[in-house]
Amino acid sequence: MKRNRFTLPAVPTAALACSLLIGCDGPGVAVQPSDRASSASWGRPVEIPRSAAGAKVDETIRARFSWADSINVGSVATPAWELAAIRGDDRLRDGNPSGPAGPSNEYQGNYCGVNAVIGGQLFVDPQRYWSTSLPASCQPARYYRYYLNGPSQAPSVVRPQSIVQDIGAMGVGETHIQPFQSGTMNELGFGLWFDDAYPPASSVLVTRLPNVIDELGRSVRQWRVETRGSHKAVMVVPNTGKRPGTTVTTTFYYLPWAMTITEVPYPFPSYP
Repeated sequence: MKRNRFTLPAVPTAALACSLLIGCDGPGVAVQPSDRASSASWGRPVEIPRSAAGAKVDETIRARFSWADSINVGSVATPAWELAAIRGDDRLRDGNPSGPAGPSNEYQGNYCGVNAVIGGQLFVDPQRYWSTSLPASCQPARYYRYYLNGPSQAPSVVRPQSIVQDIGAMGVGETHIQPFQSGTMNELGFGLWFDDAYPPASSVLVTRLPNVIDELGRSVRQWRVETRGSHKAVMVVPNTGKRPGTTVTTTFYYLPWAMTITEVPYPFPSYP
């Protein structure tokens, strides 16, 4: 069966540092659908379409994203392919099982209750608008698989919100090395921080990829977010008692993964 595979590039020597937060262990900052795209971030005008009644139409850019099933933790010259430790639920964006020729962990905003929107940042919630009234292919709610104890052990099923900051302004070929705070506190009881500040944990690499042609023939932007360095995250636990906040532990998890993000401009499809 054909699966998504990615090669992890070497860490660039002149990477820009900026903020990336995936998960929102607390209330977080969610990007809500608005009545116009963030044209100021990208330097292009946006004409707001109107309905027959004259009301503004939501044209916020949606996102399609896919988790890789396997990644190369070696190099191009000496590849070392491993199963990804964080993967999707092996379904297509409409919730149907993946086939041998398609992506195996695909999600898109306005499909099966998934919320995924792009302004200056990316906001993703795999189950925000899900309900039992959705079609059978959308049951159960979309989720991710975290293989905390290796690919041979049963994964943990989680549905964290995700925020990737400042991707809208990135130019083709630009890279950012950023902390990645996986918001699994509510479901796993602890968070997972990919952050160079807590070695041997490592921050992640965000790359602005060349544009691709979408299903409607439009040239659209694409990004990749992936682990690098040690591919490890440090466990972070909530404080006990009345102390607010979290405590960074000395426990680390080896969790290599990669995710590709593609913009879906207005007019965007939806399902159902």
